[in-house]
Amino acid sequence: MYHPNNYSSANDIAKLCYHTMKIPLFRDVVKTVDREAASITYPGHIYRWKNTNKLLGNDPSCTGIKTGITWAAGPCLAASMRRDNYHICIVILASCSPDSRWYEIPKLVNWGVKKMQKIKTS
Repeated sequence: MYHPNNYSSANDIAKLCYHTMKIPLFRDVVKTVDREAASITYPGHIYRWKNTNKLLGNDPSCTGIKTGITWAAGPCLAASMRRDNYHICIVILASCSPDSRWYEIPKLVNWGVKKMQKIKTS
C-alpha cells in the first residue's frame, strides 16, 4: 500500500467501481450496513462488522462502495448512488477532512445529474 509505485487516480478507481458494480455479489457486499457471523472456532462468539460509509442508511440513494484513509491519499470515498434513473460512481481522494466526504459526494452527484440531464435534453 505504501510502495512508491503504488498509486491510483480518481479516474482509475471510478473505472474499477463502474466494472465491479456490474457484479451482483459485489453490489450486495458494498451496500451492507452491518453484518454478523457466528464463529466456527469460538462457539458462541459472534463477529460484528459495521460499514464506515456514513451515507449508507442515511441517504437512500447511496448503494455503497468503499471508504478509506491513507497518509498519501488522505480521507477518500468511492461511492455509488442512484438518482433520477442514473447510477453514478463518484470518487473523492484527499478530501478536506474525514467528515467532509459525506457532504461532498451528494453535491457532486447532484451536479453530475444536472449536467447529464442538460446534455440529454440539448
